[in-house]
Amino acid sequence: MTEVQGVRRQPLLTVVCVLLSAHFAIAYNTLTSAMVPFHTYKDLKGDGGPFAYRMLPALLWKAATALLHPLYLRFPRLHMPYLNRPFTSQEDWFVVLLTFAAMLGTLLVARRLLRSIDSHRGFEWMALGMGYAAYFDTMLVLNRNLYYPYDVAALFFFTLLVYLAYQGRPVAFTLVLIPAFLNKETAAVAIFIFLGLQYGRYSLLRLMSLCAGMGALVVAIRLAERAYIQHLCSSCGGMTQNQFSENVHQMFNPLFWLSESAVFGFAYVAAILFWRFVPVRVRVTSIAVFVLWGAAMTVVGILREVRIFSELSAVVLLMIGLGVHGWLQERRLEPRTIGEGAPAVDGEASFVVAI
Repeated sequence: MTEVQGVRRQPLLTVVCVLLSAHFAIAYNTLTSAMVPFHTYKDLKGDGGPFAYRMLPALLWKAATALLHPLYLRFPRLHMPYLNRPFTSQEDWFVVLLTFAAMLGTLLVARRLLRSIDSHRGFEWMALGMGYAAYFDTMLVLNRNLYYPYDVAALFFFTLLVYLAYQGRPVAFTLVLIPAFLNKETAAVAIFIFLGLQYGRYSLLRLMSLCAGMGALVVAIRLAERAYIQHLCSSCGGMTQNQFSENVHQMFNPLFWLSESAVFGFAYVAAILFWRFVPVRVRVTSIAVFVLWGAAMTVVGILREVRIFSELSAVVLLMIGLGVHGWLQERRLEPRTIGEGAPAVDGEASFVVAI
């Protein structure tokens, strides 16, 4: 019976992922305040300071309009159906579909990541935690639930990069890094994740060469973007202002700590509970990445915007997955009983994880 139920859970989980992604896409584009409106962002005019470098959504918009324009000319009355306000334009539909695709991709990659850690049926249901965390990091933020066109796509790319880093696939990692960095420069931090997770699996010379090549690639992308922006607008493309003093000031506000404590939907508690079961390499890498990210965001970000930590939920998922796997392995090696001394069945642990 356990096997039959496990088989049925696979399509059920896929359906749940699709429904969750659709709900998130609508909610994200209605319950957040647009800090960078897509209607102006899509034009790629070079203004917008550091946001101008995050070009991928605008490039996807231009590609979509170019591909669909012949279809529109052939069928001039064809258009996307109208949703309730504020979804009344092609741009509105585009950002909804982009958000949906990014969230669905995040959940599917999270499933593959968990499946690569533990193949027991039910284990990959923890992937839904990525959607749960995203709600807390974007819409349920106190006073700073802001919308940016590239945020959910950044979560997808970072989750994919973490998966490829864990799998040790440098070619695929490098190829994904290109659109990921075009979307948001924080993708470059994934290079350190690749370095940490693959340390000791490659020769040191080869590993450092791979990471140096990846670093050179993101620098080249940034220089090309800067040249493009400077060509359009010589006064545009400025870097982010120093937010350090503002962030320190906010730390004296009790609401700041209440908001920060809800990051990842409190999923970090599970990572702490299963900490001792996480491999040392992953522990060290995770700590280093969190410290690096936190230090950088204290200077260039606004900490009360919890969304700036959203991508790191992929690292939290990796730690939880490995931690739960280690815990289950330990339990399988220990003699244990259920109820009146009946031996535990092998599917028990997977059933608990699925619930």
